Amino acid sequence: MGEPALDSSPAPTRHRLNLRVLCFRNDPGTGEPVMLARELIAEGRYEEAVDLTGRSLETEPEDADLLLTHGVALRARGELKTAQLALTRAAKADPEWPEAWHHLAAVLVARGRIAQAYRVAERGLELDPFDEELRAIFELGELEERAQRYIDGDRDAEDPTLLAQALLARGRVETAFELTRAALMEEIDDEDLMVAHATAARARGDLDEAVSVLTLATMEAPDFAEAWRLLALSLEERGEPDRAREAAAHALAAAPFEPALRALHARLDAGGETLVVL
Repeated sequence: MGEPALDSSPAPTRHRLNLRVLCFRNDPGTGEPVMLARELIAEGRYEEAVDLTGRSLETEPEDADLLLTHGVALRARGELKTAQLALTRAAKADPEWPEAWHHLAAVLVARGRIAQAYRVAERGLELDPFDEELRAIFELGELEERAQRYIDGDRDAEDPTLLAQALLARGRVETAFELTRAALMEEIDDEDLMVAHATAARARGDLDEAVSVLTLATMEAPDFAEAWRLLALSLEERGEPDRAREAAAHALAAAPFEPALRALHARLDAGGETLVVL
């Protein structure tokens, strides 16, 4: 048996696609640009898809299908700002088409424009309430809005620790950090909140903040195994192996039957003698 082909696409299929692209470039009336562009996108030939749809838009600038396909190809190339413009035009050209709102919301999330994505997802869900990706974007935007209201002073209806944990689970580290920092100004002795804040601080690379807050948390709650565990990891990352081993020993003493803590203690202890025997 011979060597496997390096390209999984059958050569005749690629050849036919190349011929169709060539024919279309020579005579745009010979093919359907949207279908052709989507085949190029499926093959990872994003630059050619952008060029093809861009040329077609010169004669049909308000074609929603062309605008959407152009935006999808731009997004695939990483040109998010231009993709946003194309997809916004697609949504305006056909406001009842949920696919345009779907892709626009995704691009806005990729650009970090969560508040805008939230509004776009809300509109898309009105058209297609079963779109799971839009639902996830909507829920993320809702979390961000709730966090911002809390940061701005509206603190009666939220548990900041639970809200921060939800944000962290979705990768919204900076928002979680700002939220917990604001909350700690009023709830300085809440060890769960301290751990959430330290988790956010560690995720953003602020190890000094994480160690400081976790040290305080372990003083407030000496038997809080999670605080000791995070302190051990933060100290290790900060280059303090002796203190990390000590914190890991405290964590294991607080929860001696927790397999993850036993593994952490064993790993850190392998690097040297644990300073504290509990």
